[in-house]
Amino acid sequence: MRVGLYGGAASGHEELHPAVVSLVSALADDGCEFVYGGGADGVMGLAARTALARDARVTGVLAPPGAGDETPHPGLTRVEVATSRPARRARILALSDVVVALPGGPGTLEEITEAVNLRRLGLTRARCAVLDAHGFFDAFLRQLDQMAAQGFLRQPRHELVATVATARDVTALCAGAPTGPGGGPQAGRVTRLPPDA
Repeated sequence: MRVGLYGGAASGHEELHPAVVSLVSALADDGCEFVYGGGADGVMGLAARTALARDARVTGVLAPPGAGDETPHPGLTRVEVATSRPARRARILALSDVVVALPGGPGTLEEITEAVNLRRLGLTRARCAVLDAHGFFDAFLRQLDQMAAQGFLRQPRHELVATVATARDVTALCAGAPTGPGGGPQAGRVTRLPPDA
């Protein structure tokens, strides 16, 4: 199973970190692969270091030069360079069986909201989830519930996005999901994506 990770380039409060480390460690121990934005800093860097320390395969999809301020992680299994930030989001989603939002800022919220909307429209097969870390995403989930209650969201929120805390939660969410496209990434390979990737 390939897990896409969204999360902050900032570190945020340290109380949020144990939940990130616990989830990523357990998923790595279960043999999961990861794909994310490729940064070395903040919550994303923490997740990547945790996965790599457990010998998991980690693909980073970088924004093009000048389109972001993240420092690329130097130790990834595979690196791809997207032509734009939207292409980067699309590529992460395309490579993932499930995407999990870790604590982060507006960019993280944009990513998980787009994934949920594409899932709603039937335009992605990836399951969507948020990490249960000290209630970080409670307001986001309440907003989706409010949209459903007021007639702006036809599906119940729980059909579109789950709350996960453990690797078992993620596995249960993905039960019956197809494997990621193309099998595992090749170690050390760097790919530049075409504009429509």
